[in-house]
Amino acid sequence: MSVIRKSLSTDMLPPDLSDRQRFIRFAELFEHFSNTGELDPASDVPFRASMNSIHVGTTMLGRCNGSFVTVRREKRQVVETGDDRFCLARNTGDRSSEVVHRGREFSMRPGSMVLLKLDEPFFAADGASHKRFTNVHLPVVTLRAMVPGVDDLVGCELEPGGALSLAMDYSDLLLRHPTAADEAGMAIAAHLLDLAAIGLGARGDVVAAAQRRGLRAVRLKAVLSVLQARFHEPDFSAQKLAAATGLSERYVNELLFEAGAGFTTRLTELRLRKASDLLAHRDARISDIAFACGFNDLSYFNRCFRRRFGLTPTAARGK
Repeated sequence: MSVIRKSLSTDMLPPDLSDRQRFIRFAELFEHFSNTGELDPASDVPFRASMNSIHVGTTMLGRCNGSFVTVRREKRQVVETGDDRFCLARNTGDRSSEVVHRGREFSMRPGSMVLLKLDEPFFAADGASHKRFTNVHLPVVTLRAMVPGVDDLVGCELEPGGALSLAMDYSDLLLRHPTAADEAGMAIAAHLLDLAAIGLGARGDVVAAAQRRGLRAVRLKAVLSVLQARFHEPDFSAQKLAAATGLSERYVNELLFEAGAGFTTRLTELRLRKASDLLAHRDARISDIAFACGFNDLSYFNRCFRRRFGLTPTAARGK
């Protein structure tokens, strides 16, 4: 499953722009960044904004922080994107936000959440000059299958606490440490969907299955931690990885494939990344670097390195 990380900030813009020019330029970039909605800048403070997102297949985690007073999704964005996913959003600011969606008007208190539908317009404002929110976009067909009647929850304030708040806390943590998604993207997307479904009212077999997947996520983290610590060992194998984690070799391979890549692919990638880093920063013989990273065949290392980075280890030195 592909993982795409994005970030956008007014700090990326030329410093000589006026406040109005900064907002216009940011709005243009924001449309390409997400096209989820439109922002209205605060009039009493300089415009500043930052956003980052992680896309794992059809699941998206996003966070926004900036000096704007409203967030709007207009008919234009609905038509242009064709996006029908659910959006679970949390007010991470310190004031209540007034929300309009599906003909309903309500206040979303700090820490509380709302379930939006991206194929319909919405509007949110809180009268403050600064807004912060976290959101997770979830696939509509899957969530409906897990939570019958989930559409009845759209456009209502959802109380903080429980699995829903845990899902948003998990999203915030991942957005602060986005490289984790590169290692376990599929497991992360599944875990987020499970937490959201439980928080929105899933019952019975769905909850039991979600709990089992949660255990798999914990075990995957342990497997990846051991692999990260021991990839440089020349004779390290899937069998040794399984023994170190107390799991069967077959189960370890299943966990790794579910998370996007098998044992051999991950092992080779870790070794090549380490070799690339050492070539850039150390004046050591290429053979010594290859052996230090777990390769015991220099010719094989050279072939793998060139295939992965498009140049030989000698050409990569110092770059």
